[in-house]
Amino acid sequence: MESRTAFAETGIRLTTTQFMKEEYSTGKADLMTAFMVRAQELTVSRGTWAMINLPSWMSLKSFEDLRHDLLRIQRISSMVHLGRGIFGSDFGTVAFVIDNAPANSARGVYRRLFEHHVDVRSVSAIEALFRDSAYNRYEVSQADFAAIPGCPIVYWLSEKMRAVFTAGAPLGAVASLAVGLQTGDNSRFLRQWWEVSRSRSAFTCTSREEAASSGARWFPYNKGGEFRKWYGNHEFVVNWEHDGAEIVAFKPRSVIRNPRTYFSPSVSWSKISSGAPAFRAYPPGFLYDVAGTSIFVTAGQVARRVISFANSQVALELLAAIAPTLNYEVGQVAGLPVAEAAAGRGATIAAMAVDAARVDWNTSETSWGFRYNPLVALFERGETSIPLSPGP
Repeated sequence: MESRTAFAETGIRLTTTQFMKEEYSTGKADLMTAFMVRAQELTVSRGTWAMINLPSWMSLKSFEDLRHDLLRIQRISSMVHLGRGIFGSDFGTVAFVIDNAPANSARGVYRRLFEHHVDVRSVSAIEALFRDSAYNRYEVSQADFAAIPGCPIVYWLSEKMRAVFTAGAPLGAVASLAVGLQTGDNSRFLRQWWEVSRSRSAFTCTSREEAASSGARWFPYNKGGEFRKWYGNHEFVVNWEHDGAEIVAFKPRSVIRNPRTYFSPSVSWSKISSGAPAFRAYPPGFLYDVAGTSIFVTAGQVARRVISFANSQVALELLAAIAPTLNYEVGQVAGLPVAEAAAGRGATIAAMAVDAARVDWNTSETSWGFRYNPLVALFERGETSIPLSPGP
């Protein structure tokens, strides 16, 4: 309060951004979260304040400091997570009551009035769920949130699922996760692999030095792509001739990130998805961009263990909790806990899945590993009688 008065008295005029940084550092990412900080300041010790706003502050990285402070010095007494529909086809709504006092061992009461956060329901449908007092009701200690990386308010996770975060080592501790190249002009530097000369392309380089000495201009480029598990989405090549001389010269529009990882084998996923994430194994030879974020490990067995875990239902459930916006950032994936049990049989099954997905990918004529069409092969072997499915 004193600093705000001083600004007014001296006549200093601040931009909104400057003011938010100065006065509401933990809530500066959004005006609504600045109001949350302000509400706490205006509430007497052991008093109560309440608000209705968007649920983005409950999980996004930009609000992590806000959540950390809230869980440390305040107590979420109750929360109704309304989902989408109260204000039309909105981004979702959450209503909550907070005590301006430490939580200690107290447990908050939470209601989740939807099954899937993308669903838009009528107000009457939401009201009917609210009146069913047993529907999606949870009682959770705030200490459980604080134990999860980023302190997301994931009240709906079971006690065992929350405990997983403390039982396993973070994925970032057993592997290196990285964001890749930004060319600054994809239409200039990228092509689909069949658009360029095969003699000017190199698909199997294992290092920047090998790529530079190859004399090639075009190299495989991991650009994320559509939903596909285990293997695939090998469609683009990038101009990395002379160790990327043209892209390097294109600075500051181009950004060269983590070049030491280029051409290394990896496990990758598409940063932005319309649904659940899909993790894929990439062999040596690829560069990658900001949408094809990647995981790098030093041993093949560890890589199989990582992809086995990443594509498991457990990992998908954990990611759905800490990344509900379907934008899967490196930091969120790095925080996933990997248990030792993910090794062994899981790694063996993952290797089989990658091999099967590779064979499937290479049956497409748009794959540079394409050799023959399976249907043609049937005819070559004399298996010309193709069974038809029965009619309706």
